Amino acid sequence: MEFGLLLPISVLFLVSVVYVYWKTWSSRALQRLPPAPPGWPVIGHLHLLSDMPHQALAELAMTMRAPMLRLQLGTVRAVVISDPDLARAALTTNDAALASRPHLLGGQFLAFSCSDVTFGKAGPYHRMTRRLVVSELLSARRVAAYQRIRLNEVRRLLGHLARNAAASSSPAAAAPVDLSECFVNLANDVLFRVAFGRGFPHAKAAKLGAVFAEANELFAGFTVGDFFPELEPVLSTVTGLRRRLKSCLADLCEFCDDIIDELISGKRERISGDTSEDFLDALLRLQKSPGIEVPLTDDNIKALVLDVFVAGADTSLAALEWVMTELVRHPGILNKAQEEVRRVVGTGRGCVEESDLSDLHYLRAIIKETFRLHPVIPLLVPRESVAPCTLGGYDIPAKTRVFINTYAMGRDPGIWNKPLEFRPERFEYDAREIADLIIDPAFKVLPFGGGRRGCPGYVFALATLQLSLASLLYHFDWALPSGMRAEDVNLDEIFGLSTRKKEPLYVVVRKSKEYEFKGEENYEV
Repeated sequence: MEFGLLLPISVLFLVSVVYVYWKTWSSRALQRLPPAPPGWPVIGHLHLLSDMPHQALAELAMTMRAPMLRLQLGTVRAVVISDPDLARAALTTNDAALASRPHLLGGQFLAFSCSDVTFGKAGPYHRMTRRLVVSELLSARRVAAYQRIRLNEVRRLLGHLARNAAASSSPAAAAPVDLSECFVNLANDVLFRVAFGRGFPHAKAAKLGAVFAEANELFAGFTVGDFFPELEPVLSTVTGLRRRLKSCLADLCEFCDDIIDELISGKRERISGDTSEDFLDALLRLQKSPGIEVPLTDDNIKALVLDVFVAGADTSLAALEWVMTELVRHPGILNKAQEEVRRVVGTGRGCVEESDLSDLHYLRAIIKETFRLHPVIPLLVPRESVAPCTLGGYDIPAKTRVFINTYAMGRDPGIWNKPLEFRPERFEYDAREIADLIIDPAFKVLPFGGGRRGCPGYVFALATLQLSLASLLYHFDWALPSGMRAEDVNLDEIFGLSTRKKEPLYVVVRKSKEYEFKGEENYEV
């Protein structure tokens, strides 16, 4: 009897499989999907990527002459946008449909099940935490209140450079300074002061630097587990990725626990006389608030702490690094920027103040040109469609991963005249206001993304970036090491959540007699 039922059951199963297969392909046939290159079985289009996926995808879009590509990355369906008009449609008209984030492996492990702002899925928790981060750390009012901290930390950097510049009486014999390391210290110190009310633990700098570099790479979302989520436990174990993630998580937890323990025990090293509430104070206070919209667990707090630090510090130092790299490669542009800063500030006050920044139009054009040529987050943080939508006349199914390739847009000769040249003049009249660094009506340069998932830290980042650059240009003269030409400077990148220079930036720092930095050697702790 059992064998008698086997045949009809087998036939029914076969018919069901054929029906499902037919329905799937017939529904796809009714859709108008973006063009796709030829793919391979199982891996789809993964073979087209490289260790610099933004560059590989830019070349692919240019080769196929397709402003939007459809890719099958393992078992993940994706589209890549390389056109400003399509980027505008994605970030405005379709903002709600593309409002979520994919559940990336780095976020699952290192952001405590994606419970931070950057990787959190759309919903009540994300809305609450984003609002909390902005109101307690990144609002314009808060950023203005951090002016004292920014000035203090920038002056520490200037004092360090002044001592190094003074070490050599002959410019030709001056020892090059590792400016990348200087920017790492500056970004870390500023963020630690404003977010955690204490100084950066420089005694642990080497270890923490390695941990954050590892986290930056793992957060990027281009690991094997991110493209085969169903097989992730097996693949990640075989490749050693899961071991890396667990090790990095343990180090990050130790970092968070140290900060929180110091706050609770009252052993934090505060700025003298500063008793104001910082971001971590606010998180712990709100965690105990009976009126909080969604409960905050200890792991949620750790995720938000790490989000602020990993996303904030690394992107800030990367931007500083790329701007100064291009300036020392282009002495004419450097001299023009210095003339503007020194003319605006003058010689009477002896230092740059934040009130001067609004008049530094050419400096803002330099920053915007750097954002174009060296986007810090070249694929933005990927989005995921929560519902089917139409983009550029094409159907985008739900659960599609969406990448916006700002690297491709910034180097497209169809958008820019001589796109590979560093020419700030192309923005000189488009950067008359500080807001022009943020708002791009043409959607051709998107350093902070856009829409409801745009970076909430742009005011904070630009305040530190502009003050630092203006101060460096005002007080010192800059040059490449002796014998090095502009074309000798290595512009290779390290891909991660933020994209930094692969090699440190070494420069020669020279004192300027008329604009010499005369600050004290030590500042407030």
